[in-house]
Amino acid sequence: MIYALLFLASYLVGHINPAILVSRWRRGIDIREINSKNAGTSNVTMTIGYRWGIFVLLMDILKGLVPALIVRLVYPENDILWFVSGLGAILGHIYPVLYQFKGGKGTATFGGVLFATVPLYAVGLLLLFALVLYLTDYIALSTLVAIVLTPIVLYLMGFHWISVLLMLVFSFISFSKHFENYRRIWNKEEVGLRKFHRNKDQIRVEKNTQ
Repeated sequence: MIYALLFLASYLVGHINPAILVSRWRRGIDIREINSKNAGTSNVTMTIGYRWGIFVLLMDILKGLVPALIVRLVYPENDILWFVSGLGAILGHIYPVLYQFKGGKGTATFGGVLFATVPLYAVGLLLLFALVLYLTDYIALSTLVAIVLTPIVLYLMGFHWISVLLMLVFSFISFSKHFENYRRIWNKEEVGLRKFHRNKDQIRVEKNTQ
């Protein structure tokens, strides 16, 4: 029973989607209908700007960090509960019932769960994530590295196999959510984060000179 209750409570926390709320408040739009149509950090950054993208990123991280950290403090010997709570928050972000089950892709919330459960690894993974993003300009590739590496590292660190399996479930979901990104990257059709903003700046300059 405690597993189900913690999962549900964390799902409700993850259900709060700052990307949807911010886009409606700042622009009067549904972020799920603009650009990549994803209710997450990258789309907010591309659509509204870096400042609000950073805000959404922090809020999405906290959605995963806070529930998992509370559970870890209350049940320090039961890592399965930590990841049950964490997965609940992630799935609440990806499949929010009040938003017709159309949320974000869960990467930032996943990061928050790792900061709560394996903080040293999370710091190292964040640096690796940033490095891959810098080298490739694709958030999807940074995410791919994270979702492949994490279950392996958790297994090697001696976490319960169920905890590893729970994070592996997210890895498969995340891969399916990013599949179109990977296809476009393979076909050289994906627009990277820096290139997107360079294109926006170029369009802005052209409009100002007309």
